[in-house]
Amino acid sequence: MTSTVFGYDHIMMRAEYRTPDPHSHLAVHFIAGLDGPVHCVVSGDSFDADAVFIASDVVHTAYAETGDMLVFLFDTAGSIAEEAQKQYLCGRPYFCGDKETVEKLRKIWKNNPPAQADSLITQLLGLDTVGNTLRDERIYQVLEYLRSLDEVPEDITAQLCAKVCLSPSRLSHLFKENVGISLHRYLAMDKMRKGYIHFQKYGNITEASMRAGFDSPSHFAATCKRMFGISFSEFVKGSE
Repeated sequence: MTSTVFGYDHIMMRAEYRTPDPHSHLAVHFIAGLDGPVHCVVSGDSFDADAVFIASDVVHTAYAETGDMLVFLFDTAGSIAEEAQKQYLCGRPYFCGDKETVEKLRKIWKNNPPAQADSLITQLLGLDTVGNTLRDERIYQVLEYLRSLDEVPEDITAQLCAKVCLSPSRLSHLFKENVGISLHRYLAMDKMRKGYIHFQKYGNITEASMRAGFDSPSHFAATCKRMFGISFSEFVKGSE
């Protein structure tokens, strides 16, 4: 079973990886075993860990021989990834989490629905304090408007600027300052989220792609792969 939760600048997944190929991509990883340790190979180092942070663009693979893993993929353009680099990675290719924190994480996952667990776990890791306080009412209006849409149309930036009476450059600056990720990256994430929701409703990637505002199913799949190194099939194993 896979549960997927989309945040502003990250994705959380419960995954059943068994024999993944070594790979690298732009996302910063946090991986925790839900039932036991995770076997990792990162930058040629092989080890077992209850949890591990993995830096961007580092060749790695990780799997749990028993049970599932909880996988966070942090967009490198977002403030959560930046904070993870400062607090944990500090320029290293990986950092292993401590057992006490992972035990708390497992309890959170067991006792809360996925969306709430996502928020509580980022708090537990100390990654919730950056870019999550909206200080400008106009950015709140932008986010509410985006949530009301079923798609992200090509002229969305012009629509947003008109709605809050801001120039594109001023809107981009305020959005990054308030949300912690660029407007461009947020729109890409939001389009993926809407596509995922449409797929859950219609069960068809072509229908989902068109309704979310993608040019084609291949555009949808390529966006998933480019941003997080995850194939579209990984997003459709569950239904969060």
